[in-house]
Amino acid sequence: MTRTSRRSFIAHTAGVAAALAVPASSFASRETAWVDASGEIKLWIDEAREQIRAAMIKERIPGAAICLVNDRRPVWIEAFGTIDDKSRRPVDLDTIFSIQSTSKNMTTTAIMLAVQRGLLDLDKPIVAYLPEFTVNSRFDKQPQAKMTLRHLLSHRAGFTHEAPIGNDDDLSFPSFEAHVQSISDTWLRFPMGDRFRYSNLGVDLAGFILQTAMRKPFAACLKELLFDPLNMRSTTAETSDYMKRANRALGHVDGHETRPRALPFIPAGGIYASARDMVAYLKFHIDKGRSGGQALLQEPLWNEMHSFPFGGAYSLGVAGWKLRFGATNLPTFHHNGGGCGFGSVFRFYPEQGVGLAVLFNRGVGLAYGWGGALVDKILTRMYGAPQPSVRIEDFPAAVVSTETLGKYVGNWIGRETSGDFRIKEGGLFLKLGREEPRTRVLSSSEIAMSAGPNGNATHMTYFPATEGSTAHIETAFSFTHLDYNDGPNDAPGPNKAEWRAYEGKYWLHFWGKPAYEVIAHRQNGYLYLNGVRLVDELQPGLFFSSDGEAVDFRSDRPTWRSVPLRRA
Repeated sequence: MTRTSRRSFIAHTAGVAAALAVPASSFASRETAWVDASGEIKLWIDEAREQIRAAMIKERIPGAAICLVNDRRPVWIEAFGTIDDKSRRPVDLDTIFSIQSTSKNMTTTAIMLAVQRGLLDLDKPIVAYLPEFTVNSRFDKQPQAKMTLRHLLSHRAGFTHEAPIGNDDDLSFPSFEAHVQSISDTWLRFPMGDRFRYSNLGVDLAGFILQTAMRKPFAACLKELLFDPLNMRSTTAETSDYMKRANRALGHVDGHETRPRALPFIPAGGIYASARDMVAYLKFHIDKGRSGGQALLQEPLWNEMHSFPFGGAYSLGVAGWKLRFGATNLPTFHHNGGGCGFGSVFRFYPEQGVGLAVLFNRGVGLAYGWGGALVDKILTRMYGAPQPSVRIEDFPAAVVSTETLGKYVGNWIGRETSGDFRIKEGGLFLKLGREEPRTRVLSSSEIAMSAGPNGNATHMTYFPATEGSTAHIETAFSFTHLDYNDGPNDAPGPNKAEWRAYEGKYWLHFWGKPAYEVIAHRQNGYLYLNGVRLVDELQPGLFFSSDGEAVDFRSDRPTWRSVPLRRA
């Protein structure tokens, strides 16, 4: 997007970008804490430190690191614990942790830098870069011909989450290329571009396109485009590099002494980073792509990355919405990660100059809140106490007949959750997991639902069933997207005799061990897997579930979501 030579511009900014990183001279070689704050903020840091230490003991988290940027400068960087639960080697500011899905943000940033160089185009069909790529779809003969990098990076291409090669069932490490090649064997869940559904595969495919365009391995692309210009000396996506490093944290999952340390889904979840480097990366995004006073990523491209081109709560490699403190709405951006015994937090407020990154090597929910109260206190001091940015009362209620509301009644499923709508006293109620959020009917096809600890509300739109897909509900500024599963008024299914061969108990394996029991059973004339209805049989033995996932019984090794099902 620059009008001067892109290559000479990047080469020049690489020399000045080191100002983003905290200079190595700011720390002793093994120093594990650095604080440059006073007054209330220093007291809040002290409180947060003690909360982290207590939580690490309670949750058996061996090691962690945190960094906080305030007023566009680092004010707190600290390391805790050891690199694993059997080692005495302490975590320091250069210890690298797997950042898991936070990798998606770095991958997308590198692709935007490649767009700036003129190497890639966000809106060109991906077959222009990968003419041989194909993917299976019930909806389009050649969905790849319409698929763009913008679709891949915003999770709008329709992909499932896992690939046949390189998934949680497989402890071996196939090549990144073999992993990407196997994406062609998967089935799209929905029509290309139809809706947001989070997926590793789109980002992995985008990373492969980047390495194809630059004619070098993906890890080398990241190093050239992003890590070297920002002086991120420890951060790496190179498997052979991080595997041999002594100062590398190891992930921890109960019941698994053997843990995969190399991941083939590199662009989506395979980057390792240190706390020191995350300061540089936070500051780069807080400053909207600027490094050392100059634009490494031109601001129009940074804005495009954070512009939410399809609406919703996910833009290009980054999630976000508005929070309200006092009377002020604050845009916040984030991309956390978790898996393989690791967790990471990455969150920033560019207009306020505030950012937070946390790394830890046991992925427990409590750790995702570290530093959050501290950031809230800083923003509260600036603007006032946190408030709902949108209240459910802000939406005008409508009177809709009970008959019309009947289309909502039943069980709905989403990513790692399920919920049940029911009609009570003329109103619509939803029980979502353990929560029962407030719901308000806005029209015959629109509702509002409260969400989150502050009572924020979001707008939800109902879409009727189409051929091959059940009804679905899409939300604005939320990740609670739901697909209709079943309900009390459904007509019976075909109840085919040949389905008897598929019934029974299976196991999904995780890192080589049985981890998740799956029961194939019949109900109301349909075949189900653990309560998820198989609504469409495209070919004998090839089914699609109510949330669009492929279930394939056509061989002696059946699969669900591309992952093998093993007979109990």
